[in-house]
Amino acid sequence: MSWLSRSEPPADGVESLLSIPPEKLRRHPRLLSVWRADEAAAKALAYARGGGEQTYDALAYRYLCACPQVPFLGVETLSGLAVRERRQQRARLPDDLARLAQQHDFIAHRRLAVPDGQVRVGIERGLLYAMADPGGEIVGRFPLAVPLRALDGIAKAQDVRPQPTMSLRRNLTASRWLPLDELIGSARFPEMREVASRLARGVLPGRHHVFVSHRWHGVDQPDPDGTQARLVAWHLFASLCEAVRVAHRRGLHTPRRVNHAAMNMPVGMAGSDLAECLLVGVLREVLDAASLTPVAREVDRAGLDAIELGAARACDDVGLRRLHELLDTLPSLRPLLQRIHLWYDYSCVPQAPRTREEQVLFRQTIESLFLLQFAGRTLVLLDDVADYLGRAWCSLEAVNSLACTLGGRPDVLLAHGPARPSGPATDAESLRSLVNDRQLVIWRGLLDTELFRLQTREECVRRLGLAMADPGDLPYLYDRMLATAVPNGRMSRQALVTGVVPLPDMGEGKVLIPAPDYEGSQPLDGGRPVRVIGSFDGWGGLNLRGHVEEGHAEAGPADSSPYWSVPEQAAIGTAPTCHIAIVAECEGEAVLISSWIRRHRAELEKLLRVTVVSGSWTAVDPVPVGHLPHGRLRARPVKADVWVVMGKSGLVANDVGQALCRVVFEARLPVVTVSLDLAAENVEQVVGDVAPGAPHSALLSGWGAGYEHPAGLLSMHLYNHLLQWGAPVR
Repeated sequence: MSWLSRSEPPADGVESLLSIPPEKLRRHPRLLSVWRADEAAAKALAYARGGGEQTYDALAYRYLCACPQVPFLGVETLSGLAVRERRQQRARLPDDLARLAQQHDFIAHRRLAVPDGQVRVGIERGLLYAMADPGGEIVGRFPLAVPLRALDGIAKAQDVRPQPTMSLRRNLTASRWLPLDELIGSARFPEMREVASRLARGVLPGRHHVFVSHRWHGVDQPDPDGTQARLVAWHLFASLCEAVRVAHRRGLHTPRRVNHAAMNMPVGMAGSDLAECLLVGVLREVLDAASLTPVAREVDRAGLDAIELGAARACDDVGLRRLHELLDTLPSLRPLLQRIHLWYDYSCVPQAPRTREEQVLFRQTIESLFLLQFAGRTLVLLDDVADYLGRAWCSLEAVNSLACTLGGRPDVLLAHGPARPSGPATDAESLRSLVNDRQLVIWRGLLDTELFRLQTREECVRRLGLAMADPGDLPYLYDRMLATAVPNGRMSRQALVTGVVPLPDMGEGKVLIPAPDYEGSQPLDGGRPVRVIGSFDGWGGLNLRGHVEEGHAEAGPADSSPYWSVPEQAAIGTAPTCHIAIVAECEGEAVLISSWIRRHRAELEKLLRVTVVSGSWTAVDPVPVGHLPHGRLRARPVKADVWVVMGKSGLVANDVGQALCRVVFEARLPVVTVSLDLAAENVEQVVGDVAPGAPHSALLSGWGAGYEHPAGLLSMHLYNHLLQWGAPVR
């Protein structure tokens, strides 16, 4: 066990004696609060699933409505979004007053330093908010563009990564791209046959490639009135001007500074993600400091107001007349427009009816859609969010954009929204947050279909609310959904926790538990006290398509037990014993990972030089709309020499995964994490306090039979009520 270092002795634990026998729990008057915590989960599930057959999104909305409301990290659903938009529409201010209200936080009094005491932070529209905890009152506003000593000191130089054009050139030689100056000249998106000779072929270095994801507004013409063309042209032009201003003020080759503790947001002079991409991929390729100066002077003379207001009123610029007039004053900037290439299906793919050669190109293009998005930064045109995400092709493109777009945040352009925002955007201000939450629902539907075999693929697509013009597209679309459906991991205090929470058995009837008021936290620099000890190919544990293709789904339902042990004869050996604690996002995902690791545990044993003797899973489900084969929760003491906490990286490092790591570390046992969604160096040993500043663990004496929560617990109630019976509900 030379590779594993034991932890330092923990601080003195808090001894807690259970004076109430389990058989008397129901009759004890102080236990009213724990029953209320159980009822919160049970009522939310009952309300969500009552009322007959419903779509997955409706189930998610009803569940979240029935849960106690929390001010942070709420999950967004399409049904909830529609309700909020109707409320906002009824209370909508005139445009001038709305713009004035948006300026309130920018002109409000600002502190020079973050106030003392415990605070939460949030970021929106380039401002960092410090909020009192508890209560959520805003006690400070700090613009990220202005140096702040506390943030600037831990920020690091980090440019956006350039687009992978060189690595994809051979794969996309047949692709066609529409130059931005061609779009501006036409003032509309032309049909491919009109501009075939003027389209760029393949992906080229020194160009910025944009994949435009949009709805079709007509059967034969996606943009009959040219609104989409005007929006795209103005948006990309304004972003190019923003890139020029940032490069001139910060320095053409000076990278932006990023603070990982502040949600990976840039600190100091920085542009939007799109502007930063244009700076790195276009301006640095064709300009130097001397040639940048006249371009920057032209942009300054044109004026920030003229550019931003033009982008805000792009819908009214029929024929792009105002944009043409503005470009006539920018002769040095205009050639740069030729280096921005667009992929827009109507202009870059042959439309029906097609010749034989055109049909070949059409099939090649459809099969390389993922690579096209990977090569080009996705720009999503939104005019009706619910309808956009309710269309199967658009939903697939939105999901792909999270994996393909550099930085994980696709550019979002609202057709009838506020002025084009400049500067960095947070997840909440982009499509990323909504699409990530939408993925939670899609993943549950696919697990119900392929893992639990509860419905057909057609029924799954119907319950997910995905529409498609051609039913023949279903096999391709469903296969792509299987390949890209795994969510990134979602933290929510409203999440339903079920399964088994394993706890270190310290012997003599003592168990080490997380303190009832446990709250996870992370170091300011974003790092964790771990050391990499190897790599483990664990993607198969999340690969639902592989599970189907290997025939495991046909072999019958997988074992859904949240705790399993290896027969003694199979566990005989001299290596240290090991317990595998799986943390999953839902019960379906937990069963998928558990069944896979039980088939591949020998590989993990060889890597870590241990003998796996038991395993468990804990599901932390922010939207429990799928099948719940277990649906209950209890704690269980576990005795093992080594612990492995396994799951997606976000779940392993936060909340339940973090609490498990900490409690095992404080038990002076080696604890290893395995992040299944990472390809390399994903096996790490915890070597320090993984939750600095959080409450310590407690040593529980007199462990009895434990208590089973019949419908699980909400995450906000987990540690208060998992074992500490009678504590008040928060």
